[in-house]
Amino acid sequence: MLCSADAEYSLGIVPYTTQAGDSLYKISRIYNITLEDLLEVNPHLKPDDLHVGEIISIPISHQRVNRPEDTDIYIIKTGESIYQLAQKHHISMNALLKENSNINPEALLPGQIIYIPKPMSRYVNKAYKISFLYPPLWAKVNSFHYEGIDGFFRVSAIKSDQSTADICKAEAYHNLNPYGANPDIIITTAADLKAYLVIPSSDQPMEMKKQASLIIKYPQVLEIGDHTYSHFILWTDLDHLNGIKGSLAFEQDMLTSECSK
Repeated sequence: MLCSADAEYSLGIVPYTTQAGDSLYKISRIYNITLEDLLEVNPHLKPDDLHVGEIISIPISHQRVNRPEDTDIYIIKTGESIYQLAQKHHISMNALLKENSNINPEALLPGQIIYIPKPMSRYVNKAYKISFLYPPLWAKVNSFHYEGIDGFFRVSAIKSDQSTADICKAEAYHNLNPYGANPDIIITTAADLKAYLVIPSSDQPMEMKKQASLIIKYPQVLEIGDHTYSHFILWTDLDHLNGIKGSLAFEQDMLTSECSK
């Protein structure tokens, strides 16, 4: 059972068959609900008189689901295993376990919520010598711009003799305030190289669609025709920034020269 993001707080009631050693408190901890919520939908239950094989109702609708980015919610069915779920959804077991580090893969429970990573598409730009993963439903606007209902990205290259820090400051504090009046600049890594992020402040204009950016110096100068470029820049919505950053890669032949400080 896959559920959309809009259903995160309205997944309804799922049945659970009690097992040896169960208590209402233990069950409430497993499903991250309060004991009061559990008793509210099971008024016939006596906390001190729970029988093995008894079917009770789990109010999944009361869970506060913090769904990881680019995943779907899935409710475990009786008899399912991590291996079966990985096969069913065409993903690796490692990818499935990475998104569900809090579960015991050897003891899945019917009604338990897990997160299924969505398959991603890989964007490749041979001119800019880069690639990264993005949500597969985003549509191509042009070769440098993809967009969907939940986000976007655009890419470009920068020709400048300035340092990466100065380029980043010029981007962050543009006189039109595309990132708001007080954006943050964060030094990080991408593709194993030093990179800078521009994170919008809370007063960013709504029409910017939570735009953030990543700027990184090419491992060696990029040549396109008669022009040379020193930096790569990516604009994307804040929600997808870390995912794209984490999957960013330069073509192997560009990694032979280290990026200068």
